[in-house]
Amino acid sequence: MNFLQNSENPDHLRLPSSCVLCDLGKGSGEEFDTENYVLFRGKSCYVVLNAFPYAAGHMMIVPYVHEGDFVNLDDGLLLESIDLSRVAVNTLKEIYNPEGFNFGANLGRAGGAAFGDHVHFHVVPRWLGDTNFMTTLAHTRVIPEALSQTYMRIREGFKSL
Repeated sequence: MNFLQNSENPDHLRLPSSCVLCDLGKGSGEEFDTENYVLFRGKSCYVVLNAFPYAAGHMMIVPYVHEGDFVNLDDGLLLESIDLSRVAVNTLKEIYNPEGFNFGANLGRAGGAAFGDHVHFHVVPRWLGDTNFMTTLAHTRVIPEALSQTYMRIREGFKSL
C-alpha cells in the first residue's frame, strides 16, 4: 500500500494535523454521512466503512471521544461499541454471508493502529481463501464492489436502530 511520506525522512508517515476520526465524528447531516460512509451515529460512538477495507463491508466502530488508551474508555462507551459491533456482524451475515469475522482493535502505533491516538474497533467479514497474490506481491487489495455500493447495502441494516 502506498503512503504519503515526508521527503526528508521517507520512514516518517505524514499524517493530517487533525484527527480524521474526530472530524468524521463531528460531521453531521445525511449528505455528510453518505459522502463519508458513516452508517450510524449513536450516543457515544459512530459506525463507518473503512476507506481502505481488507474486505467488502469492513466497518469501524469509533468513539466520539479522542482517546488513545483503551483502558480510559468508560463502561457506557464500551457497551455501546460492543452492541454496535453485534449489529455490524448481524448485518454483514445477512448481506454477505461471510464464513467468519475479524473483530477487535489495533492499540497504539506499534500494535498496527493507523490512528494510534484514537481507539476504534474493526469488524471485518472473512471468507476461506479471501486473500490472494495481489495483496502479497503487489500490496494491492481487490474488493469486489465499490465502497459507495457497499455503503448503500449495509446502511439499511442500521436503519432500524
